[in-house]
This record gives sequence, structure tokens and C-alpha cells, in this order.
Amino acid sequence: MILKSISLKNFRKFKNVFIEFPDGVTGVVGLNGVGKSTLFEAFAWVLYGPVATRTAVDQIKREGAAPSDPCRVEIEFIFDDDTYRVVREMSGKNLSASGIVTVNGKIAANGAELVSKFIQRKLGMDWKSFYTSIFAKQKELNTLSSMNPSERRHLILRMLGIDAVDDILSEIRSDTKEKKNLVEKLGFDLLDAHGTEKITVYNQELQLLEKKQKELVKQIEEQKEKRLSIEAELRQIKRDYDTKKQSYEKIYATKEQLEEKKSRFEKKQSVGEDIKTLEKTLHERQAILKIQNEKLTMFKNLEKDLQTLEQQQQKNHDSIQAMVKKQEQNRTLMHRLEEDIKALTTKKQHIEKMGPQAKCPTCERVLGEQQHTLLKLYLEELTKKKYDNQKLIDAEKKFTTEYERLSREKQALQKKTIFLHGQVVDRERLQTTLHNISEEIQREIQKLEIKKKELKSIGTIVFDEKQYLLIRTGISEAYRNYQTSLAKLNIIREKHQSIILKQKEQEGDKNLINQKIKSIEKSIEEQQKLIKKLGDERRDVQRLSILSEVMDSYRTYLISQIRPTLSSHASELFDELTEGKYSQIELDEDYNLLVYDQGQPYRIERFSGGEEDLANLCIRLAISEIITERAGSIFNFIILDEIFGSQDQIRKQNIIKALNSFSSKFRQIFLITHVEEIKHFTENTMTISEDDSGISTIKVE
Repeated sequence: MILKSISLKNFRKFKNVFIEFPDGVTGVVGLNGVGKSTLFEAFAWVLYGPVATRTAVDQIKREGAAPSDPCRVEIEFIFDDDTYRVVREMSGKNLSASGIVTVNGKIAANGAELVSKFIQRKLGMDWKSFYTSIFAKQKELNTLSSMNPSERRHLILRMLGIDAVDDILSEIRSDTKEKKNLVEKLGFDLLDAHGTEKITVYNQELQLLEKKQKELVKQIEEQKEKRLSIEAELRQIKRDYDTKKQSYEKIYATKEQLEEKKSRFEKKQSVGEDIKTLEKTLHERQAILKIQNEKLTMFKNLEKDLQTLEQQQQKNHDSIQAMVKKQEQNRTLMHRLEEDIKALTTKKQHIEKMGPQAKCPTCERVLGEQQHTLLKLYLEELTKKKYDNQKLIDAEKKFTTEYERLSREKQALQKKTIFLHGQVVDRERLQTTLHNISEEIQREIQKLEIKKKELKSIGTIVFDEKQYLLIRTGISEAYRNYQTSLAKLNIIREKHQSIILKQKEQEGDKNLINQKIKSIEKSIEEQQKLIKKLGDERRDVQRLSILSEVMDSYRTYLISQIRPTLSSHASELFDELTEGKYSQIELDEDYNLLVYDQGQPYRIERFSGGEEDLANLCIRLAISEIITERAGSIFNFIILDEIFGSQDQIRKQNIIKALNSFSSKFRQIFLITHVEEIKHFTENTMTISEDDSGISTIKVE
């Protein structure tokens, strides 16, 4: 894989950036926090989605970007001689994700999740393996240094993907356990509750059912012969029955004709009687109607009386309302006068109590002679108001007397209203009676007309009573003969039906036995399948056990090859970076890091901090180199993040010089660092800086 370009819009601190990636060693320089690592984090995000970022989804989009502005990353790279363009975007308030991959200009995947799956399948690794392959960080180097040997061994094996073999081994062992459990279950399924093989029991049951089946077939044949004999007898009795039935039906038809004439004859007589009854009833109702009409004249002035009464009631109501209003006005005046009398009395008593030497409560002058004058005025005003109040009291008595008279008048009018309304009810009742009588007369007139028409339609009827009695006597004998024949027919039919039911029952038993035979044969077939499956599963258990042993041996072989391979690659780098001072480093069986000094191995703790960092860097680069070789050199680039640590200037130059010699393994090498002088030793430089508004930009030199 070769990186060609990347475009970022509103990703982290980058607002709108586009850069093309050069070949060779490129320094990515800038202060801490400006977005150096973010540049390559965007590369991982566009390939694998949010799982490849160090923060939540809602923290990926640049702060300060408008809600309508998208967060978008687009990259272009070469992989297996094909040009890939990958775009991932989050838009809207809900940060809806979308993505697309094109290969040589043709769409290969469309949709955020589909893009992630396509990339993982195409590159053959998930995002963790991808990071391990192309990213080497100072944190990892420090971790390698600070870990105990057991932890260091586990980390290195995980970085090299040996844990994938462990996962496979775990799956094989899990499958083996499941298979063994299945073998045990199948073994139980082949036995019944008594421990006998089910297939043996089924075969015994099958033999018994086949014997019953033969016996039943013989019984069915015997029953068939009985049925044929009964059917012959049934046909003979049926012929006799048909003859007697026809004879009975013929005489019965004659009787029906005579009974129809008899019914019409009797009907004519009944209609004649109905006509006489209706004429008599009609005459009586007409007489009653005349009498009731005479009674109705008693109510001719009722409407006028009701109108007069209504006027009297309205007049009485208006008088009462006017009287109530006058009473309320009179009582209001009485109340006011009583309040005034009470206030004047209080003032008068106050002046009397104060005496002539007191000061006036209004002007604060000594009252003197003025007290007598004030008392006289208060007395005169009290006398006048009491007089006026008495007049109002007298008027109240008159109002009360008049109100009582009007109330009595109202009661008398109400009684008269009840009487007149009773007259109205009586009149309505009488009118209803007259209406009902009139309707009854009309209905009876209509009935009379209908009866007369009915009598005319019946016409003349000739009925012979003697012939009718002779037919009735003959039909009784014909009916007895018919019923006797029918009884014989029913008896033979019941016997025939009984045989048919017996046959059906036998056929049902036969079908049931056939079903049981099929069911047992199916059970035997299932048991045979289970026996075969049990053999197959046992062979699978054997194969899985062999596979587990092979994979376990393969894991042991891989682990045995890791240390010498890592030591070889790391020693080559270490020799070059230390200019031959130390020609070899290796990992012992406990994964302790040893450095050879003049042919003697020493623990890494013996050396300076810079030499320790350098050794860990060589181990980490060797891991990436091995992963790349194992993947068929699909990744032609590597990213080294703050790897210089405590290295002096010469060592830094040596590291860069060694990295330049990596061109055969890595076509592109990116050095992320905050050390400015590195740009003087690299072929290319990307300088990342941040402006006052917090937006980062990239300058390629």
C-alpha cells in the first residue's frame, strides 16, 4: 500500500486541508497538540470508522464548525496496483454516517458499514492489526521497557498476531467439547428408559403390528361377503316397500282432494257468519260515535277561557313583581335611615359626654356654647329621620298586605288553571276516543268488503260427505301396510349400515396399523441416521483432537521462531544505528532484552536510557518488518510517532540514516515529532501549525 493523498474537512482541528504524500522519509513536525497524530488517525478513521479513533463519535467533528457543515475525510492510495479512493463523512445534527469506496474509478462499496467491512476483507486485517502494522509509538517503546518479561512476551505475541492462533485453538477445543457432548447425547438418544437399544424395541413392535395387519385383512374380507348377502335381501324388501308406498300415496292424494273441497265448503260457511257479525258490530259502533260527538259540544268555549286565564295570570305576575320591587326599594331606604339614626345618636352621645370645655374634634376649638347648638341640630335631625323611618315602616305594612292579597289571587288562578287543563285533557281523551271509533268503523267497513269479495271468490262448492268417509277408512289400511313394509326396510337397512360401519371401523384400524407401521419404520430410519451420525461425530472428535495437537505444535513452532527472527531483524538495525558498537541484541527464553557488548550478553538495564530506547525501537521496528513480510509486503509505509525519546543528536541522525536504508522494505516512512531540527535530516517535511482560532494547517516542504 502506498499513500497518495488525503483531504480533511472539519476533522478534529483541521478545517479544510489537502496534501499529497511523498515517497521516502518524511518528517511530520509540529508542537504538541497541533494535530500531528490526528493526520494519520484520520487515515485509520476513513478506512475502519469510529472504532479506529481515540474518542467518541461526537468529538470527531471540529469544534466551531456549523451544524450543517459535514465532517469529511477522503484518501487515495495504491494497493495491489489498483487505485483506491475512500470517502467517509458525518453530516447533520445527528452526525449521520456515510461512506464510499471506488477501485479504479468503479464503486466497490457504498455505505459506512459496508466500507469498513470491504476494507477489512481487502486488507485481510482488522483495525487493531492495521495499527500494529503501520504505527510505532514512543508509548509502546516505553511499555516494552517497563513491562516484566511475562507481560512483554504477551504483548509481542499479540502484536505479531499469535493470539489469532490462540483464538483458533480455543475454537477447536470448544468445538471438541461440543462434539463430545453431542456424542454423549446421541448415545443416550439411542437407548430407551430401560437401557435397551431403541432400534431393537422398534423392530419387535414392527413384527407384532405386521401380524395384526394380516389378521385384520382376513376379517375385512369376511365382512365384505356378509355385506353382499344383506344388500341382495335389501333390494327385494325395497321393491315390496315401493309398491305399498305407491298404493298409499294414490289413495292419500284422493283424500287430500276431498279434504280440500271440505275445507273450502267449511270456509264458505265461516265467511258468511263473519259477514253477519261485522254488520252487527258496525251498526253498534256508529251509534256510539253519535253519542260521543254530542259530548264534545261541552268544550266549545274552553280555548277562550284558557286565554282569559292566561291574561289574568300575567297581570297578577306583573303586579307581584312591581310590589316586590317597591318593597326592596322601601327596605333599602329604611336600612339607610337606620344607619343614619345610629350614626347621629353616636355623635350626639359623644358631644354630650365631651362637655362644653372640650375641643371640637373637627376644628380643635373649645366647644363652649357651640355644644348646645350642635346637640340641638343633632336632635332635630334625629327627630326628622325617625319620622321619615316611621313613614317607611307604615308603607312596608301596606306593601305586605297587598302582597298577601296578590298571592291569594295567584293561588286562585293556579287552581282555575288546573281545572281548565283537566278540561283540556278530558276533551283530548274524548277526541281520541272519537278518532279510535272512527278508525274502527273504517277498518270494519274494509273487513266487510274483503269478506264479501272472499265469499264471492269461493263460488259454488259440491262436497260428498259419504265418499269422504269411505276414503278415510281405506287410507288407514293402506297406511298400516305401508308402515309395516317401511319397518322391515328400516330393519334391513340398519343391518346393512351396521355392516358398513363395521367395515369402516376395520378399515380405520387397518389405516391406524399402517400409520403405526410407517411411524415405527420412520423411527427405525431415524435411529439408523442417529447411529450413522454418532459414528460421524466420533470421527469428528478424533479429527478435532488431531487438529488441536497440530495447531498446538504449530503455535509452539511459531513462538520458537519469533525470538530468533525478532533478534535477527532487531540486531541488524541496532548494529547500524550504533555504528557497530553493539552488533547484536536478542530476547532470551523469558523475553528479557539482552544487548551483546564485545561478545558478552548483558541485560538492557546495564545501558544508558538512550541505548535502552534505541533497543526497544529496534524491537518495535522488527515487529512491523516481520508483519509486513508475513503479509507479502502489502504495506509499503510505516508511521513512527515520537520515537526519538532521549536520543542525542548523533543517534537521531543515525536513526534517520537507518530509516533511509529501509527503502527496500518501506517506500514511505513518516516521522511524527515535535523536534524541529529533524526537518534538516529528512527528505521531506510536513509542518503542522495551529492559528489563533485553533485551526490547524499543513505545509509540505
